[in-house]
Amino acid sequence: MRPPIRWRALTVAALAAAGMWAWADPALAHGVGGRLDLPVPAWQLAWAASFAVAASFVALGVFWDTPKLRSAAAGRVLSGPFQRACRVQSLVVGSIGLLGLAVLLYAGLAGNTNPSVNIAPVAVYIIFWVGLQVVSVLVGDVWSHMNPFRTLADGSARLWARLRSRPLGDADRGAGNEWWAVGAIFGFVWLELAFHDNTEIRVLGIYLAAYTVAMLAGAAVFGRGWLRDAEGFGVLFSKLSAMAPLHRRDGALRLRAPLAGLAAEPIKRGSVAFILVVLGSTTFDGFTRSSIWLDIAAERTGWGLTAVNTVGLAFIIFVVAVLYRAAIAAMAALTGETEREMSEVFAPSLLPIAAAYTVAHYFSYLLLEGQQIIALVSDPFGRGRDFFGTATYLVDFTLISTDAIAWVQTAAIAVGHVLAVAVAHDRAVERWPRRLAVRSQYPMLAVMICYTVIGLLLLLGA
Repeated sequence: MRPPIRWRALTVAALAAAGMWAWADPALAHGVGGRLDLPVPAWQLAWAASFAVAASFVALGVFWDTPKLRSAAAGRVLSGPFQRACRVQSLVVGSIGLLGLAVLLYAGLAGNTNPSVNIAPVAVYIIFWVGLQVVSVLVGDVWSHMNPFRTLADGSARLWARLRSRPLGDADRGAGNEWWAVGAIFGFVWLELAFHDNTEIRVLGIYLAAYTVAMLAGAAVFGRGWLRDAEGFGVLFSKLSAMAPLHRRDGALRLRAPLAGLAAEPIKRGSVAFILVVLGSTTFDGFTRSSIWLDIAAERTGWGLTAVNTVGLAFIIFVVAVLYRAAIAAMAALTGETEREMSEVFAPSLLPIAAAYTVAHYFSYLLLEGQQIIALVSDPFGRGRDFFGTATYLVDFTLISTDAIAWVQTAAIAVGHVLAVAVAHDRAVERWPRRLAVRSQYPMLAVMICYTVIGLLLLLGA
């Protein structure tokens, strides 16, 4: 009888990836400014990563013949002290979320308009956008407790119910689809990646105010549960947290195997589009560092640059979506399933890639430029204050070497795709007999390799 498989396939895949990366010296990626002068050719690293993904596919086909993730998705309930600590943490981060939103709104609408002394750009684009994605993957869905829009909606609903002497409205009924969240998250990535003046303080302030009003208005019209499916950041952090070891279920904090939550990730109308927008937007960010894009956009400024960036962003998202749908169409033809069902079943396997792209593109940005928050919290509005004695703190660019940055960034691309292949394979063996499951994954493997090559070439500025 064959011994238990457990995570042996991932171990074999990881060893294969490690071997290839040991063979290929890490290139200096664009974590601290873009560069094209690689110590080894970009194609060599792309080939090594592709080989690692293919090797993991072979290992999974040999060793992973029964589904593992769904049975581990529930996890086990942690003991009482952890539950109490989680409740305290919820109160603390909830207060931080409200305070943070208030500070950012004031900073954006009334603070100093110099981006270098105002907390808004660093807090929004680095600490919030990048930092919370990393926390969601490594720890869990902290944003669900911190979310100030949900806190305000809950508080307003309680107050309104008390004033009218009526029972509190139902918060369990969501929007039923995630198309609202698609629009919300696209609006943010458009501001970050396409708008020509995205660090202008008043622009950020107006965006934050408009987003807050839109979320609270939606909750007032459709009910508090609407936020769960419509608040773009909440949907993103929730999906990423499916890979984390900690999660809440039935009100209890649980511990589970990493990635296991992806097997139970609910997919609604708009979920696939949401994941593709997130993946495509990060891909576009890498594309903007390439020599091709620099030739296109170098001479453009103002709204002309915004228009070109908008077209480029939409086009790259479209390309990412076409590659995925091509794989899904081939899988549907092999298995006899419908394309829509296949698209929804395998969409969660793209989340490790999205997380990997975030780490690859923004790791050094978070670690180095993110240090600015230490000084800015003492003077968030740029008024010359020093509330916590840290206003004179200077960024330490020697905190991590460029070699270490390169290792993290390039390895993230390979490991992310290996994990994506593992998740897709687990979904396949859950649905079909082993031979058909393996055969059905050939199209997905081809797309994963394409994503790997494209991701690395863009990361390296080739």
